[in-house]
Amino acid sequence: MAPSLLLVLGILAPMGETPRSAPEAVVVATSRGERAIPVFTERGHPVLPAGELAGLLPLVMRVDVTWADVDFAGQTFRFLLDAPLFQFQNRIIPVVGGAYVLRDTLYVPLQWLAEYVPRVFSEAYRYDPLAARFEELRLAPVASRVSQPPSPQPRVEDDVPEAARRLGLRERHKVVVDAGHGGADPGTSGGGLVEKDVALSIARLLRDELLGMGIDVVMTRNRDVLVPWKERAPRCSEDCDLFVSVHVNALGRSRGYQRIGGLETYFFDHRRSEAPDRIEARENASLRYQTEIEDTENDPLSFILRDLEENEYLRESAQLAELVQQHGAAAHANGGRRMGQRNFVVLRLATRPAILVETGYSTNPTDARFLRSGSGKRRLARGIADGIVQYLLRYETMVRPEP
Repeated sequence: MAPSLLLVLGILAPMGETPRSAPEAVVVATSRGERAIPVFTERGHPVLPAGELAGLLPLVMRVDVTWADVDFAGQTFRFLLDAPLFQFQNRIIPVVGGAYVLRDTLYVPLQWLAEYVPRVFSEAYRYDPLAARFEELRLAPVASRVSQPPSPQPRVEDDVPEAARRLGLRERHKVVVDAGHGGADPGTSGGGLVEKDVALSIARLLRDELLGMGIDVVMTRNRDVLVPWKERAPRCSEDCDLFVSVHVNALGRSRGYQRIGGLETYFFDHRRSEAPDRIEARENASLRYQTEIEDTENDPLSFILRDLEENEYLRESAQLAELVQQHGAAAHANGGRRMGQRNFVVLRLATRPAILVETGYSTNPTDARFLRSGSGKRRLARGIADGIVQYLLRYETMVRPEP
């Protein structure tokens, strides 16, 4: 993120001068002892293993799927994992490289310890960059017991439907199912299929499968109407767990175009630098049917907020896409073709894990027969639902392990 963009929010620019070459180790000297902590640069920026720092400093860690909270002497620093920033006292602080978890170890940026901690605790700690030495001064704070911030309360297990319990789910979940296109926007056509109709049929079947599994479902549309793209993904918020948009692919006439088929699953990436590919261009072409389109691509504030949201749910969206692709492909007559990232406009405003499923190619004879078949669509809907359940089971294990 460029400093000019950061100033829009009044955010500090990346701290310090031009980074020096990273030391091999940092000496941490406190009343508890003195130790050389190794510095790692596996991801291109210097980091320290937080567990080793905790042996000498008043530091307590809590790590979940997306965030790592590091309590230092009663002050909480929140690191968005794999993102070049951290949060402190409701401010977003950019750094050269962020915190991450590797081999079950949390690594925190050396820049945070060397530059920011001495600023917050100016009378307690100092860092000597020439000696690569972090020192405790006489007025070092005593580690205090940090009260845990209130975390979202899981939905009461007594409220979990029996069907969900039988699948191993311990919480109540809600999914937003989006049938692509609709109304004046037909989407693609081919093989006797119209995308908006097939997408709605599969979305309804997916809803029925999920409801039968004890999972709550909200449909963005349940009939042939055009729902504005900016109203679709935002319907998955607060108590919603994930967003799934259902579509049908197609190819223009060219050599071998009828041979390409199979299921594809995508998650969002607005930072793709290359020109939009055929799939992006086709799906995003539906914008011509929309009114009151707001252009936020060049709005710095929207860019920063969107970047934070995307980083927060990027890994979860990737995991969801992988599991849906795996189970959906197993149920598909033509198998799976690929999984990846695309800049789909319908996913742009997602604030929860979100994917777009291309259920097949209407221009491929095998796919077209499969998508015309009621039994084929039901099989596919069940496969997608199975992938969603596997994601929810994995999510529950990560955020609330078995006691």
